[in-house]
Amino acid sequence: MPINKRLIPIFIVVFVDILGFSIILPLLPFYASQLNAPDTSVGPLIASYSLCQFLAAPLLGNLSDTYGRRPVLLYSQFGSFLGFILLGLAIHLPHPLVWLFAGRMIDGLSGGNLTVAQAYISDIAEPRDRAKTFGMIIGVSFGLGFTIGPGLGAIISSRFGYDITAYLAACFSLTSIIATFRLLPETHHKRDESRPRGLAMYTRVVDYLRIAELRPLLAVFFFLSLPFTIYTTMFALFAKNQLDFDVKQAGYFLALVGLLGVVWQGVLIGPVVKRFGEYKSLMIGLIASAAGLYYLAAVDIWWKLIFVAILFSFGHSVSRPSLTSIIAQAAPPNRRGGVFGAMTSIESLTRIIGPVLGGWIITTQPRWLGWVGGALFTVSALIGATVRASEEGSAEPQSSQEA
Repeated sequence: MPINKRLIPIFIVVFVDILGFSIILPLLPFYASQLNAPDTSVGPLIASYSLCQFLAAPLLGNLSDTYGRRPVLLYSQFGSFLGFILLGLAIHLPHPLVWLFAGRMIDGLSGGNLTVAQAYISDIAEPRDRAKTFGMIIGVSFGLGFTIGPGLGAIISSRFGYDITAYLAACFSLTSIIATFRLLPETHHKRDESRPRGLAMYTRVVDYLRIAELRPLLAVFFFLSLPFTIYTTMFALFAKNQLDFDVKQAGYFLALVGLLGVVWQGVLIGPVVKRFGEYKSLMIGLIASAAGLYYLAAVDIWWKLIFVAILFSFGHSVSRPSLTSIIAQAAPPNRRGGVFGAMTSIESLTRIIGPVLGGWIITTQPRWLGWVGGALFTVSALIGATVRASEEGSAEPQSSQEA
């Protein structure tokens, strides 16, 4: 069926994006060390990708609204492919740390894969099925990516080297490009003919904050994404310092979190949303995530991490697709690409703040990682409590009320 033909390459695109991120991220400190780079370079290295993505995402989202999803998606995929190639070559080139930064920055500047993929799904999914579709495509991709990526990266890098791991990520990216080129048709979305030009595009992020329906939802998204980023980027260091984990043990635990995410997203998201609705599912997920990170502060032995994994993975698996669907319904139909671009920029901003904040916490009060993360999820839930749930199964809004 046509819908399946469209969703298969979109699933591949998102999965490859998350897989590449999850393979590389836990290894960056060790890769930088092999290049004789100081530990202080790891935070900026992680942030460089996110900073470039933060700048590029609104532009790519708006371009996809005007010129179509498919060409922008192909550009994003090619940038990821090139970034992974440079990451692998860095160790063999003069000034390897410079090339390491270059690879991450190129990947970030073309980092519109998730932005355009979300807009594509929003174009083709029925409003009543949108949360389930986001859960099955975006959520399962996240879960599988974080299940396979950290463990695969640890195994490949320990046996063959960090450069081979980067080349493997490039092969996955090439597969994604071929799938998009051969299988993915363009959608018939509403184009935004009033799209501003040049630097004025970046004012759209602020414009979306002026839309009454979107402002609190984007705030919820920020305070959901920030603790998730802190946790995923700093967990390996936390486990190393507090529990004496090595890279394989940290990778395997992150794989467990990803595997649980696949179970939640693939099996429970549909029934949960059907039973409670998108808004209540969002709140349940935020509360579970907060509880999981609060409990992290009490972890002093490895088996207690299992409870963190269950609560945190369930919470994120339920809250993110529910929130994404609610935002899609609140967004003007002809500006969905731009709204999802703004979301990607917000998430990229959290990936800039997260490693810096998390690194400071780890070096001062490591157990605060759980308290701070739980508090941020609590803020997200409190903001979410002010959002009125839309009537279940309601049609997409015809207009957006300006604040």
